[in-house]
Order: sequence, then structure tokens, then C-alpha cells
Amino acid sequence: MQVLLNIPEGFLDDELSLDQTSGEREQINRAYGLTDADEVEYVNIGPGADWIVLLTTFANVAWVLFQGPGILKKSIEGWEWLIDKLKSLIKKDLLVSLDQDAAGMLAIDYLANKYGDDSGFDMMDAHTFKIINIEGMYPGNENSFVAHPHNYYVFTFTIAARIIVLSVRSSGEIRELESFDQMPYGLIDYNEE
Repeated sequence: MQVLLNIPEGFLDDELSLDQTSGEREQINRAYGLTDADEVEYVNIGPGADWIVLLTTFANVAWVLFQGPGILKKSIEGWEWLIDKLKSLIKKDLLVSLDQDAAGMLAIDYLANKYGDDSGFDMMDAHTFKIINIEGMYPGNENSFVAHPHNYYVFTFTIAARIIVLSVRSSGEIRELESFDQMPYGLIDYNEE
């Protein structure tokens, strides 16, 4: 899972150097609650940026949400610390952008809070709409997250006999787009066959 974080100007004393021995790395780890397993890389996501942007990769998250339908909320139990961290970054205005995995975690947390933690639900579908394209700045990495830092994610979930369609912006805002109380047109869920 990857997120882009905003480090305010003046946060670092000297020029940014993110090698493992630098004092800046420890300062960033403390300020953002990162661990040694998390990777941090300075990225430039556009001309005229007046802040330092870091690409943070949460390397210790082996998460399978987007490998197919039928994933239950139980599959992310134990990752509450990461969801809390993402919410904290949003609240403190430190988050620049989050990838589809992180957006999916926030969507599942939203559903769990709205419909109850014990509600069983499955993700039927997920789509990413790329809003910003700066792949020309990253030759050889045109499909990377930093080449498309701002996205709009749409997720479709089933909860009991209900279908919920959510959107999550890369900045973390969640909106429920549609909710069907019953399966439309009398059809059954394709997973039940």
C-alpha cells in the first residue's frame, strides 16, 4: 500500500536525504508514526510544489483485498492500526494522496461503522479513475502511483441483500453513491451460484 504525504516546509533542517542513517529519517518516522519496515522516498509530483512530498510504502501490509470478489471484512481485522493511521493523516492534513488499497481500507471501515462491525460484506468490484497524469516525469515508471497521484476510486460491495456503491477520492473523502435495498430486477448474486 502506498500513500503520498505532505511534509510542511521547514520541517527538515537541511536538504532532504532519506538514507537510513540520517536524522531526517528518524524525524520523519516519529512525526508520521512509521516503522523501519515502511519505505519512504522523496517524490516531485508537479512543478511549483511548495512542499516536500514523500511516497510512503507500507511494506509489511500483505493485503489481498483486490485479488477478487468474496473478501470479507474479517480479512482486514488486525489492520485497525493502519486504518487509524490513515484517518489521522487525513485529519492532520498531511495526506496528499492514497492508492487503491488504502482507499479500499477506508471504504471497508466506512461500511463497518455504518452497518456494524459484525456485518459480513463482500467487495464485488473496484475501479480507479486516474485524474492527474504526470507520467512524463517518470520515464520507465509510467504506471506507478506517483505518475498518477490523484485518483477517484469506485467500489461496489454487497451487504446481505443490499448493494452499496462508494466513491473514495485519493485525498480520503468518502461518498455513498448508490444503495440498492434488494438485488435489482430479481437477479441473484453471481457468487451464490
